[in-house]
Amino acid sequence: MMAAMMTGESDIAQIMLKAGLGISALIIIILSTVTTTFLDAFSAGISFQSIISKADGLIIGLLVTFIGTLCALVFPMDDITNFLYFIGSIFPPMIAVMIVSFFVFHDHSEHQDYQWMNLLIWLIGFICYRLLMHYEYTLGYTLVDLMITGILTYLGYKLHFKKS
Repeated sequence: MMAAMMTGESDIAQIMLKAGLGISALIIIILSTVTTTFLDAFSAGISFQSIISKADGLIIGLLVTFIGTLCALVFPMDDITNFLYFIGSIFPPMIAVMIVSFFVFHDHSEHQDYQWMNLLIWLIGFICYRLLMHYEYTLGYTLVDLMITGILTYLGYKLHFKKS
């Protein structure tokens, strides 16, 4: 805040440039981008390896890095709003299924790679999120989707365990 008041600028890049720290700012940006991206790619590889245990997390991480670089070169990065909404539509239903199955029904499922019922409920939650995006809600569609998917998961487990 003090630097902004002293330089009359609100852009951090301009503040650092006026302070004679242009090269330092560039190095900070490069290092922070490289380390953050490394962690993202490595996480993608390890996450994939946790799903398919025979996969090599390091190779998958390198593949994700290569694909991400290609996408950055080919696709315009001016507006990534739709991509962020797409990511946002994946995680809330997944978290709702995980919370209800793990904490409510104590379903640890370490012996299974996946459960068809949970995948189906997640898919319904994903579609529901995409449909909810067309309407305005006071709570926002993320919380509404979390509640809907959580209720569907609860009902699915109740029906599934009644059959068992």
